[in-house]
Amino acid sequence: MNAPVCRCEDCRFDWHNLAVGLSLFSLGLFKKLVIADAMVENAGKIFGAAAAGKLFHFQDAWAGVLSYTFQIYFDFSGYSDMAVALALMFGIVLPQNFNSPYKAANLAEFWRRWHMTLSRFLRDYLYIPLGGNRRASRAAM
Repeated sequence: MNAPVCRCEDCRFDWHNLAVGLSLFSLGLFKKLVIADAMVENAGKIFGAAAAGKLFHFQDAWAGVLSYTFQIYFDFSGYSDMAVALALMFGIVLPQNFNSPYKAANLAEFWRRWHMTLSRFLRDYLYIPLGGNRRASRAAM
């Protein structure tokens, strides 16, 4: 008995997706291993010394805060890139999840740029089904 043969276009291996996926995965891995991990060392030294009670100059404290901020940023950006890349290599197109949140003008825009798929999920499956932004009528009160 012969095994069934998949004849659909979606099941074919795509070299272009593999190439783009490998490139994007490499970029994400670079963000994680080179940039974020370098920031971990700097932030860890400063926050560790602060936990031990050492006092800092203003610029040293800010260097620690910025190092931690960039560590979180590049970790999340790198992991997002790697997840999208791995899916693409297998022919699955995931939506964009991260869009330069530090370019945001306010906190609401920051959240929309930071975790785009979580925001969409909360909107589509919680906020809208629970009534969205409908206001109760004054007569019902």
